[in-house]
Order: sequence, then C-alpha cells, then structure tokens
Amino acid sequence: MTAGLFYRLFHAILNLRQVLLSSAHWLILLDKSQYHEDQSKPFLQMDEVISAQDALPQKTTLTLGDEPRSLIVLNPTEQLRTSVITLVVDSPDARVVDAASGRPMAVQVSAVWVDSSLTFSAPILQLSFTAELPPLSLTVYHVIKAPAGSASRARYVVHRHGDPPTVHSEHFQVSRLQGAEADLSLSLSNKHLKIWSSPETGLLQKLQLQSGRVRQVQVRFLWYGTRTSGDRSGAYLFLPGGEGPQAYSSSEPPLIRVTRGPIFSDITSCFPHFTHTVRLYHLDGIRHAGKSLEISNMVDIRSETNKELVMRLVTDVASGNRFYTDLNGLVSRLSLLSAQSQAAASLRPGELELVLDRRLQQDDNRGLGQGVTDNKPTATLYHLLLEDRGGAEVRASVEHLSLLAHLASLSLSHPPITMVGPGDGQLRKLRPFQALHSSLPCDLHLLNLRTLEDPKVRAEVTSCSHFLSLLTVT
Repeated sequence: MTAGLFYRLFHAILNLRQVLLSSAHWLILLDKSQYHEDQSKPFLQMDEVISAQDALPQKTTLTLGDEPRSLIVLNPTEQLRTSVITLVVDSPDARVVDAASGRPMAVQVSAVWVDSSLTFSAPILQLSFTAELPPLSLTVYHVIKAPAGSASRARYVVHRHGDPPTVHSEHFQVSRLQGAEADLSLSLSNKHLKIWSSPETGLLQKLQLQSGRVRQVQVRFLWYGTRTSGDRSGAYLFLPGGEGPQAYSSSEPPLIRVTRGPIFSDITSCFPHFTHTVRLYHLDGIRHAGKSLEISNMVDIRSETNKELVMRLVTDVASGNRFYTDLNGLVSRLSLLSAQSQAAASLRPGELELVLDRRLQQDDNRGLGQGVTDNKPTATLYHLLLEDRGGAEVRASVEHLSLLAHLASLSLSHPPITMVGPGDGQLRKLRPFQALHSSLPCDLHLLNLRTLEDPKVRAEVTSCSHFLSLLTVT
C-alpha cells in the first residue's frame, strides 16, 4: 500500500512539472503563434531530474557552447526576492546574462565533490549566480561559454585533524591547514554574520551578528537507542534506552572542506553516516538575503540497527520551558526554519533537537506490522536566524515569526524553480513574464490565481474572462 501511494505521489509531481513547463513555455514566448506542445519533446526541461519515487533530485548537466542556452527561473512567491541559482555545467568557464537587459551576472564556479571523498566529479562543475526575482515572475537568462579564466572560482581548504589530506585539482586552488593554524577555529563571514566552527569536527560553535553581539550556538549529533525489553521504539513509538542519547563518534576524524567564493562560502564535515554543511551567502539584496545561516545534512544510516540520529543545537538563549521566548529579555532571538516536516523537541533551556532519521528493526504493535527499515539517503535543509531585538520588541510577544523570519521561511518553503531551454543552437525569442507589478503585502500569501470562465463564450474552450480569481490567506 505504501509503495502504491509513493508511486501515485511521484507521478502527480511529474504531471505537475509538465504543467509548469508547458505554462512557462507559453508565457515567455514572444510570438504566441509559435507555441506548440509536444509532451514527447518539450521545449523546456527542469534542471533537476527525479528518477524514481524514492530517489533524491539530481541536477542535469548543462552543455555549454558558443551559442547561448536559455535559462528560465520561476519565482513562485508573491514577494520580490534575491536568490542564489545553482546549475551544473560542463565547463569551468561560463557566464550568465540577463536576457532582457543584457547585464552580466556575478557568478561563482565550484567543484562537484563525489560523496564525502576528496574526489572531484569531473568534468562537471557548479555554476552559481545571484538573481533578483520579481514577484510571481519568469525571468529569462542566457548561459554561454566564457573566455578561459574569466569566471570567479571557489577556493578550497581541506583538513582532517591529525591526518592532513592531499588534493590535486586542475581547476581550483586547494590548500591544507598546517602547523598552528590547524588548531584554530574555522571561521566564515559576510556583511551580516560571522561564524566559528571546531577545527576537529567542523561543527558550528558560535555566531556573531553585525551589531557585534556573540551567541553560543553549538551543533552536536547524537544517537538514540531503544529499550532492551518490553515495548520498544518503532514507527509510532519513541522509547529510547535508559542510558539516554549517546554522542555521535567515529573511528577517525571527519574530513572537513572549507569553500570560499564571491557568492557563497561554506564548511562541510564528512562523517561516516552524514555530511553536514553550514553556508553563508554573500548577498546585498533586500530584506532577508544573506542574514541567515543555511544548514544542510545528507544522512544515510542504512548500516545501523535500532538507532535514531538527531541533530542538537545547544545555545545560551535562556528559553526556559518554551520554544519561542527568551525569559531573560535579552535583545536577541534565535529561530531555526525548516524546509521539511520532522520531529523536534526542546529538552532543556536553550536546546533544540531534531530527528534526522530512524532505523528500527521491530514492529511497535501499533498497526504498521513492520519495523522502520526502508531507509534511503535523506536530505534536510534549514535556515538558522539570529536577530537583535531592541526597544518595544523586547517587551512584545514573540509567539510568531518576525517579518525577517517569515520571509526567510517563505523562501525556504517555496524555492525558485529553474528550467532550461533546448540546446539545439537556435535561440528563440523569449521575454520575461511578471504577473504582479509589485510585491503583495507581507501578511498575504497567494494560494491560487486563475482566469474565470466567461459565460457568454462558454462553448469556446479557449475563451476566458479578463477577470482573475485571486485567493489569498492572511
């Protein structure tokens, strides 16, 4: 039954993608008479492919040449936003141009690493650029091969405590931490934040705001086991062993990669069961751009038995027994925004715990009839936001997200959707599409926008009213 449900959901997603591609094709086509829908050979393609219902999306490689490739970016939200768009290309020399204005975009070329190793996935590379996307819009860019060495490339530092690794790269500058610097905290910064991470694990230790205020924000990983007798943890029950959670440990120190570039910088820690990344974006855009710390995990615990992996944030925020308030009234606030649903708890003041994956061998006698053993590599994504609070904000209720956190959460839940045009060497005449002249008020979220049927021309399927049905929720 579960497999059938996943299959139906998977094909619903594929059908929705087809609707998006066909609609975007019609909206951006300058000459509508040239529109022709052929589902066997669509004009646009998603830049990510989902091969099966239990597989993670994979980026397709964009082949670059002397002729531009069209790139269409959909902003599905009703707010103007600044976002980083990332493609996978076959050349380290690439440039991106706004098709409407001809303005070249700042880019960063980064390596594609093979799993948690120090091996590059040659000859493919990541191409990232910053896009300012109008609300409810389709923006057209051109991607083209650039002169050798013209694109900014990321710089890397690789480190393993006590066992320095060696990496050779044709396209990137890769160095190692040596001597006394190998024992210093790893740090990254942008105009809004500065972070420090452990040189042994690469995990976050503390965070500083633009105001200079420093807060302790430590990331830890732990294992929960289960009871040895009686009812035990299963699909519905969480019954950890009496010893409580155990700190995650591995037989050797993790491999740490530090990336620095003009668009983003990050620190990646490669452990046997997960790869953990914290990333700062170098954005000067509006509102929330660049003000939060992105945290991502790729988890695979298929080798374990009766284990549950959690990520714990330990902070010096005096939250008491509540998730959302600082009882000391200090002028700061910490929010963790999630791109997915998952179990979370705050077992102690200032702590937040999130379950990343569970692998349990036994049924818990609650109706499923089996254990939790169908694990797959699982991705999780978060934005960690630390805000200063001053004046009246200190006394105000904080049971809801701030405007900054709301916008960051909106961008996390509704990321830009990227589509690519055909690579047949023919550049069609495309134009950007913008449904709104300006952003909607921040407390409105668009659920549906459609044309209404015109009763006077009901017999004509292609006819529609000039009026729109707009449904929003506050």
